[in-house]
Formats: sequence, C-alpha cells, structure tokens
Amino acid sequence: MLPFALAAVLAASPAPHRLKWDPRVDLPVTGVLGVGWLVSEFALKPQLAPKACTWCGTNGFDTAVRRAFNPTLAPSASGIRPAATASDILGFVGVPLLTLGLDALGAKDAPDFLKTWAVDVLIILEATLSAQVVNQTVKFLVGRGRPYTVDAPAELLETARDPHDHNLSFFSGHTTFTIGLAVSAGTVGLLRGYKLAWLTWAVAVPAALTTATLRLAADKHWMTDILVGSLVGSAFAVALPVLFHGREGDPLSLRVSPTPNGVTVAGTFD
Repeated sequence: MLPFALAAVLAASPAPHRLKWDPRVDLPVTGVLGVGWLVSEFALKPQLAPKACTWCGTNGFDTAVRRAFNPTLAPSASGIRPAATASDILGFVGVPLLTLGLDALGAKDAPDFLKTWAVDVLIILEATLSAQVVNQTVKFLVGRGRPYTVDAPAELLETARDPHDHNLSFFSGHTTFTIGLAVSAGTVGLLRGYKLAWLTWAVAVPAALTTATLRLAADKHWMTDILVGSLVGSAFAVALPVLFHGREGDPLSLRVSPTPNGVTVAGTFD
C-alpha cells in the first residue's frame, strides 16, 4: 500500500506558483546585460580600467583581515595564485552549476518542468547580471587598488598576466556574481513554493560565501569589497524577482512593458 499512498501524496501536492515574466522584455534585457558584462570584461577592460589607483589607501579593518590571510602583507604580481584559481573555478563553474541544478531539483514537480526551469533560469540570470553590470561600472569608476599592489614595485606589477586588473578591487565581482546567483535562486524557489527551496539557501549560499573567502585568501580583495559585493548581489537578487516577477495574481507588482519609444514601468497594488 505504501507506493500507492506515496503516489496519492505526490499527486495532491500543489504545483509550483506561476511567476510573472514577459519574453519581449526579459529575454532582450538579460541578453544585453550579459553581453555588456562580457564585452567590458574581455574586450574593453584595457580601455576602461584605470591606469593608476584613485583609491590607494586602506584602513585598519581591511588591513587586519588581510593580515589574517597574508600574515606578512607581502605584495605580489597578481595575488596568491592557488586561491585565485580556486575562486575562479568555484565562482564561475561550481556555483552556477550547483545553483541551477538545485533550482531544477525544486522545479521537477512542475507539470511543465522545462518551461518552469527555463523561466527560473532567466529570472536568476536577469537579477544576477543586473548586479554584475553595476559592479563592473563601479569598479571602472572607483579605481581601488587591490591588496597585493600595496608596496609592490612597478617592476613586479608589470609581470602580471593581466596588468589592467590591478585597480579593480572595489567591489568584488566574484562575490556579487555568486551571491547574486545563490540568493536569486533561493528567492525564486520561495516565490515558486518549491518544497526543496531550502536546499539552495543551505548549499548554494555557503558555496558563494566560500568563493568570497577565497578572494580574500587570494589577496585580490579587501574585506569591504566583499561586504559591499554581498550587499549589492543580495539586493538585486531579492528585489528584482520579488518586484518584477512575483506570483501571478499577487496584488503588489511592477511590470515592464515595451512601447514604440522604449519601455514603461507600471505598478499595481490591489
């Protein structure tokens, strides 16, 4: 009788909530954000990155945290390579696969699984890339020197594989990206009402925080870079899904609609 009872429970379980989205808006917006970030990072960084730091000083708090990972505060050409490589692999491969996989696990009970999961992925990417574009813009404008550049001779910095990266410390892109992914996936899971949404918060968020810690260990970021990256990534990860992609039928919502002259943003509260 147990298999029949289990089948009855699963059949009676509610389907995930439908979320608001508009392919005419969300697809091109996400595409533009993604292309903008990739182009600025891999094609235009030499032109956009500050040639010298405009924020060169540090503070006692940041220095104390740096000392915990780099006791001698020794400068280097581009940070501590093993930790930096680990942060790249975890941040741009491990966390995305883990986050989207956990969301797929939550969406598996949806009658139209593939469509539900695809919409989830679109919303997650839209929120994450929005935060990432803000991060990239601030990094190019602020020009904060990375920790490993402190007291580093010019001859040493010139040997770096990416000399245009020295003054892009504020704020942490790896942290913004991974926290954005994990928190937006967790938010989408809560909006959907996934039974396994808690797994994203329990597994993906710690993986994102591990990435942030590796950036400190790599001597690539100050602690304040990590804190601001976490704040910005989380803010976009919660605000965009809740305000623009809430459950269908919810009284509070913001809608973006295309018009001949651009887009309009409208809000409703019933």
